[in-house]
Amino acid sequence: MRKRLIAALTVVAVLSFGGVAFAENIYEVHIANSSPKGKGTPSKPLPVKLGFGYTVGDTEGLRPTVIEQYRIAPEGLVTFPKAFPSCKFSQANAPQVARACNKAKVGSGLVRNEAGPGGDRSVKLVCNLRLSLYNISDAGRLGGMAIRLDGDPPPAAPGSRDVGCAISVHTAIKAPFFNVRLEGLKTSELRFTVPVQLQEPAPGVQNAVVEATSTVLRKTAKAKVRGKTRTVGFYSEIGCKGRDRTTRVTFVDTQARSFTANRKSPC
Repeated sequence: MRKRLIAALTVVAVLSFGGVAFAENIYEVHIANSSPKGKGTPSKPLPVKLGFGYTVGDTEGLRPTVIEQYRIAPEGLVTFPKAFPSCKFSQANAPQVARACNKAKVGSGLVRNEAGPGGDRSVKLVCNLRLSLYNISDAGRLGGMAIRLDGDPPPAAPGSRDVGCAISVHTAIKAPFFNVRLEGLKTSELRFTVPVQLQEPAPGVQNAVVEATSTVLRKTAKAKVRGKTRTVGFYSEIGCKGRDRTTRVTFVDTQARSFTANRKSPC
């Protein structure tokens, strides 16, 4: 089944390669919230549940161009991954997620994709994937997450939020945290690069994300904060400038062009 689908997509890609349309992606952060409301402080972090989502569209209603890199930063929110159960990236990236990762799961969501030949972005083959987030121990000095994606045939219907894709997808993306400053506040920024096999699942076939939504659970644990033991969340608030919090997402496409989208939400 997989071989037939890839072969069919490749034929369409070859036949359509000449019709390149010139349009621009439209980026929007449409979900950016945390609960409970509050600001927290660096010495007394406030554990929160984090809701996040973005959409990618096209100025002419075509399939968006492919995004290769993402950087996601919620102002004044920092992470404490070392305080929580974790597993290795290889375990989260296995054909079936290892049991060792069960306690390391910190969130979930949905990624909606559209695929088609690179030369004809009017083709929109639906590929909706289940998103799972795992705390991993080998993402770097500051920790990080494995962004696990899963989906199988048949593909979901256009406009549907059901999970389903023309090909089987069972893989993960390693996403480390980096310390940055946003609105003058320390912030944990999640960064990741989309693997080539997700950008181009078959020769000449491009896969574009059109929407991603996720929720990181409000789990709590004890951790040392400025020399004192505090209750922290996987994500915790340590500040907010003014009444609104800025969530910033940087998108880098396959031509190394960088675009930024922001959303403000009440602290």
